[in-house]
Amino acid sequence: RAARTLDGGLKELGGQPAPFYPGDWFWTASRAINAEPGEVQPITEFPFFTFLYGDLHAHMIAMPLAMLALGWAVSVALAAERRRRGAGEQGSRRPRPVGEGWGEGLGLLSLLVGALAIGVLRPTNTWDWPTYLLLGSVAILYYCLQTDGFNLRALGKAGLLAAALFGLSSLAFWPYTANYGAAYSSVSLWPGSYTRAWNYLVVHGLFLFFVVTHLAREMRAWAATWTEEGKRRLEPLGRVIVAALVLFVVLTAALLVRGYWVAPIALPLLVVAGLLALRPGLETGRRVVLALMSAALGLTLLVEIIVLDGDVGRMNTVFKFYLQVWLLFSVACGPAAVWAWASIRQTKRLRTVWQATLAVLLFAALLYPLLATAAKWGIRMNPDAPNTLDGAAFMPTVEYGDTDYAGQSRTVRLLEDMGAIEWLQRNVEGSPVVMEAFGGNPYRSIAARIAMYTGLPAVVGWDWHQRQQRAVAPDTLVTSRIADVNTFYNTLDAAEARNILARYGVEYIVVGSLENTYYAPAGQLKFDQMVAEGTLQEVFRDEYARIYRVTSDE
Repeated sequence: RAARTLDGGLKELGGQPAPFYPGDWFWTASRAINAEPGEVQPITEFPFFTFLYGDLHAHMIAMPLAMLALGWAVSVALAAERRRRGAGEQGSRRPRPVGEGWGEGLGLLSLLVGALAIGVLRPTNTWDWPTYLLLGSVAILYYCLQTDGFNLRALGKAGLLAAALFGLSSLAFWPYTANYGAAYSSVSLWPGSYTRAWNYLVVHGLFLFFVVTHLAREMRAWAATWTEEGKRRLEPLGRVIVAALVLFVVLTAALLVRGYWVAPIALPLLVVAGLLALRPGLETGRRVVLALMSAALGLTLLVEIIVLDGDVGRMNTVFKFYLQVWLLFSVACGPAAVWAWASIRQTKRLRTVWQATLAVLLFAALLYPLLATAAKWGIRMNPDAPNTLDGAAFMPTVEYGDTDYAGQSRTVRLLEDMGAIEWLQRNVEGSPVVMEAFGGNPYRSIAARIAMYTGLPAVVGWDWHQRQQRAVAPDTLVTSRIADVNTFYNTLDAAEARNILARYGVEYIVVGSLENTYYAPAGQLKFDQMVAEGTLQEVFRDEYARIYRVTSDE
């Protein structure tokens, strides 16, 4: 592979074009995990790709909300540290008066904020909700143990507050959940191929470098506190400790034999980070970093073992949980990198090796934003399109090839629909239903363009996404609408067309570039008949498109 890479690089320097699509520079990184023939390759999307790709999906919308939920959990843990120190300065842990701390720690206001921050993830990007609910509950447990000590009272209080967090987060969005059917509600063991160690390191290598560095520093700091007396107190537990180590080695080996190549990397780091986070007397900030590292490592191992039922292979299971891993690692490795930098600079023997390794990893990681941004920019549909925040400004400059109703090639010009779209934006109030063409290839066409650019509901949107969002309902709920839209435009029978309009409460009908492409001209003759009989009124016409308004409830 290295030889081929060098050979290809020399050929490119010699003027020979690279034998792959330029856009692969940004796209391929989102498919970095191996898959066997016949399997759907897992998605390894990450935040920079998400915003570079610019596709407004749920996982993009949820990122700031996830960071809000995570920030709340961290703030609860840090508040416990502040309260513990305050109580120590006063000489004892005093009970808090009623009403104290409404905006701090776990006062009522803080609990409500946490419930909203975590609860909003359920309707926004459901995959995030259980993860951050668990992290929030762990933060509550830590708060109670720090402020009340390790006893049954603290555990009971933590249980009640965690239940309140769950209940409030659910109650706040009950109208949504009461009317929502989850497509992914159970899990199974993943029966397919597992992530190879190299692919795992390609995705998480930079983060793991900081994780290993941080764990080594924490282990060294912990070892410095060991005393002979403390070691003697552990002697009665010697057999238990040895048995635990043997069990851990056996478990890791069993997972490796089973084919879980990630296990020898993630599992030891997870266990070490978890144990270091549990040691007494540790500053809360350092404990939080270790806990977040443990959570991230655990998620990377979890997706190797289980898959959510109903997923396409394990495409979305890896996709959604890996995005959580990116956020958790990013928050944890930030302070870990700062602490490591200050510490390593004082160690001459390791400093050169550590800094050289970091430089190589940073160089490799920075290649993506530098090269992928240019690659994404370079495959714009038309380089002459203006650079603007106006999401429709590209339309006058762009055209693409499609296939018409007769199987012939046709050029679709986005300019042809701009007049109709702008008329609807200016003149239509409320949310009347619009009839527009169904496009079977939404990623390679301007399908659903009326709904997208006006915000008005259409009879049917994107086939696969519509069926995904209604996964607990029969597919016919969507496919019957597709059939009705196609029938409406193709039929010669005005009565049949009126029945379809009434069935979906359609108020406006668009006949533009896609309708002229996908449907036979004969079907459009009925519109003149329906205008003549008073069923339709033509409200817009230019040289490319027409809009009709339904004037009858028949």
